[in-house]
Amino acid sequence: MAEDDRRKLCEEVNKDMISGLPNVIIGHILSFLPTKDALCTCILSKSWREHRRSLSNFDFDDRTWKSRIIFWNFMDRFFYLYNSRENSMRKFRLRVHGNYPYSRLSQWIDAAIKDNIEELILWIPLVTNVRLPQRVFSCEKLVVLNLSYGIIIDLLGVVVRFSCLKVLHLEELPMLDDLASIEKLLAGSPVLEELEIEQVDCRSRNALRIRSSSLKRLTIRFTSIRYYRKDPGCRALTLDTPNLELLKLTDFVSEELNMQQLPCSLVEAAVSVFFTHIFIIQEDSYTDMAVQFLRLIMPIVKILRLCETTMKMLSNAVRKKLPCFEYLPNFQNLTRLEIEASGYCRWMVLHEILKCSVKLEVFILYKGKALTIQTKETPRWPSIVYLNSLVIPIWRNPEFVPRCMRSSLKVIECVDFEGDFAEIEMAEYFIKNALVLEKMAIRFGRAVPHNSQERVAKRLSGCQMGSEACRITFSSP
Repeated sequence: MAEDDRRKLCEEVNKDMISGLPNVIIGHILSFLPTKDALCTCILSKSWREHRRSLSNFDFDDRTWKSRIIFWNFMDRFFYLYNSRENSMRKFRLRVHGNYPYSRLSQWIDAAIKDNIEELILWIPLVTNVRLPQRVFSCEKLVVLNLSYGIIIDLLGVVVRFSCLKVLHLEELPMLDDLASIEKLLAGSPVLEELEIEQVDCRSRNALRIRSSSLKRLTIRFTSIRYYRKDPGCRALTLDTPNLELLKLTDFVSEELNMQQLPCSLVEAAVSVFFTHIFIIQEDSYTDMAVQFLRLIMPIVKILRLCETTMKMLSNAVRKKLPCFEYLPNFQNLTRLEIEASGYCRWMVLHEILKCSVKLEVFILYKGKALTIQTKETPRWPSIVYLNSLVIPIWRNPEFVPRCMRSSLKVIECVDFEGDFAEIEMAEYFIKNALVLEKMAIRFGRAVPHNSQERVAKRLSGCQMGSEACRITFSSP
């Protein structure tokens, strides 16, 4: 090859293809990089300084910097230069872990918020208490709003106009105890599709109403409450979400669960509810209420997860023969069922649920764990409610094989399998009676010794199979 041809080939291979792209495309590529890396592109050449100025997506996290002082100084310089630009931010994410003056954090947030902002994500330490500028609630182009911990929201005299807001996440905010503020946010978000509310330490409240005709995905986590003996009335949670598609509910606080309009489009649900001794209502009344709530959604959903606390409540209803659990309707749409339970909780309820799940295709059984409930009366030593049965659970085959096992059940998984006698009998029952089963997966727990795993695998592998297509797999963590 001639020297000139070799030189041309090298130049072609080493050609700067990126710099030749249109500025719009380069800016779009830089928007996917961490902000710190994107800003460092200015050292490549003088022309790249212009690309840096066209950035509109910014993601800041003080953990990516060597020290808090360096991050502090950088943010001050950045916003000094940013305020002189004509273009505004489209996305702003700020996550800080160190202690900064609330006045300085407020300046950064205030400088970032412009009328054209579309995504705002703020994670501020709880002790900081930064007041969110009220003009945020008039940003009509805002699509995503995620606020966590030390953000103070004051909606007094404010008109909320979130005409484009689709995603709203509120985590551990002081305003979550102000029910009027939550309902005002929802009322001003006519196209909201996703809502997440998480509050570990709820204060006393009477009622919370989630009302939205556009909402499709709802996640609620209320796991503990500050309890005062002079607290008036019981607490209630009402869902008025007729177009809901996904519901993840963890509520150890509400004494009443209501559904104003039945969400006929509900596809997936995960429910974890629990009765605590601080409730005003009696345990049987709470169980009846919670079961009635489940009876509304179980015939609709296609994917359902019942957590350990819910299974314990259902097992109490079966054990006490409460009327609420009798004559359950068929779950015509349910194709995937996930249950987290242990001991008698899993056996007493499992038969009844499988009997009603006429189209079930996938069944996953998780080993339950202990639950910690915190109240104001026990601030230092929270009461621990152990949900695992203290007596040896006994598996009893149901009188009739459920319909799903004869016609639709294809996949069964047992997670954290410990290999006790009842678990082995249950697995054998499924292997023998599931006529269209394709996969039986046994995933052993961490504490199960290797020789016990081999013993269980040998026994189940030699079990008579109801389905010729069934394949049994064993795995350990």
